[in-house]
Amino acid sequence: MGATCAIDVVPNGVNRVSSIKYQVSSIRKDLGIGKNNKVIVTASRLVKKNGIGDLIKSFSILNIKYSILNIKLVICGDGEERNKLENLVKKLKIENEVKFKGFVEPNELPKYYLAADVFCRPSLTEGLGNSFLEAMAHGVPVIATPVGGIPDFLEDGKTGWFCEVRNPESIAEKIKYILDDKNEDEVAQVVNSAKQMVLEKYNWGGIAEKMDNVFNKLIK
Repeated sequence: MGATCAIDVVPNGVNRVSSIKYQVSSIRKDLGIGKNNKVIVTASRLVKKNGIGDLIKSFSILNIKYSILNIKLVICGDGEERNKLENLVKKLKIENEVKFKGFVEPNELPKYYLAADVFCRPSLTEGLGNSFLEAMAHGVPVIATPVGGIPDFLEDGKTGWFCEVRNPESIAEKIKYILDDKNEDEVAQVVNSAKQMVLEKYNWGGIAEKMDNVFNKLIK
């Protein structure tokens, strides 16, 4: 029999929550968003695998089926699907609800997390997904799909919420649930659990220590 070998899995880390004091009201004003609006933020490359088209379609469902009209979608990122997604927004006649910000520098993303009521990226495939962890670290409720490495950190109803892959109806249902005042206490508990989990498992100090242990094993 061949020799067995142990495998150590060390995840990527997440930067600290920005120490810069942003004024949420000022951020929303810059985005053209009123104080009574609810804001859904996504951050990703605009490519098919990130499912942004499904997120856009969920807004029509929120407007028509659930009569939720005070929500805005802010899309941070750029990519080959942008023109297609902008045309989808026009086709659905939700230009006033959706804002494309283009590429956003990583050090500017905290502004958008802090202005958000929900973070959602309904990926078709995914690796670790640092944007989800960063949103959690900033205290934002997260909606994601149970694909790739996401189930490693997102437990449905405990550190976030799962929606179904390629299902705008499922996305809309989860957004509606999070924004419902009846669920405010539960949402706050999930947000706190997620934030604590990220601080404990994905801080760079802990990640560096794990890497140090791996290299020490190899040296020995």
